Amino acid sequence: MITIPLIQKITELFLILFATAALVKTGVFKADYSKVLSRISLYFVTPCVIFNSFQKELTPEIQQGLLMTTALAFGFQLLFFLFAAILRRVWKATDVEQASVVFTNAGNLIIPLVGYVLGEEWVIYVSGYILVYNVLFWTVGIRMFDRQNALSIKKVLLNPNILAVLAGLVSLFTGLHLPEAVSIAFADVASMIGPLAMMITGMIVGGMKFRDMFANRRVFGIILFRMVIASGIAAVAAALSGIAGAIPSGREIVLIPLLSAIAPSASNINQVAILYNKDAQYASAINILTTLSCIVTIPVWVMVYEALMR
Repeated sequence: MITIPLIQKITELFLILFATAALVKTGVFKADYSKVLSRISLYFVTPCVIFNSFQKELTPEIQQGLLMTTALAFGFQLLFFLFAAILRRVWKATDVEQASVVFTNAGNLIIPLVGYVLGEEWVIYVSGYILVYNVLFWTVGIRMFDRQNALSIKKVLLNPNILAVLAGLVSLFTGLHLPEAVSIAFADVASMIGPLAMMITGMIVGGMKFRDMFANRRVFGIILFRMVIASGIAAVAAALSGIAGAIPSGREIVLIPLLSAIAPSASNINQVAILYNKDAQYASAINILTTLSCIVTIPVWVMVYEALMR
């Protein structure tokens, strides 16, 4: 039963969010600091998280698990893209709304959760989802915010996050690893991802009036669809697919991409919205409210998954 430690870790991260928001409200921090931290998170800490997740010995068991988590990640992402397309057609969903349905906090929130709840040795399996997520986010996802400029393959390949994926894959499959001091530095920076993401969100929360979070009433529809409908379908599908029985420890391995799939809308979305001067306030409201709701929805869907797996 992992629900209790899961709630404990989520609560710890939320304390960081609320503390940061309080510091903004009291004038110690400014909400604008989130722009600088967003750049640090997107282009320094996140690449370190990605690369560090591949720093393992590739045993047959790990290889099987990575293949499974990557396949599940791809399946979940296709499912969410389908949901977003339906919302765009039926509900006239905006680009920010579609991105908020498709992309989740697969790294920022799930890496510390998996490390705490299951153990650090299981964090490598998050890299399967991170791989698929980052390739899609930094190609299709960025196009949602920058439709005027043609997609540049060179720009995509030179993105620090894509470079981190490529470097991580090379390291994993060749067995070549960084010197110990450099590896420790990467790991130390990577460990910042959860608290840093909560600080960025906390600064945005502190800079907004409570009523501003609900200025666009469509946010309730996005919360319902992302955290209840899409996440619920993902949890039931993962449990009933039977894929967990295909490999040893399959139940735990399937749970990892499922946690990534039922996470709140990605903090990357409001961070990128800030950088591209899009509807950052609405994107932030979606991120904040889906993040706040996940303290209830993630444990609920994990309990549903565990109950169906019995």
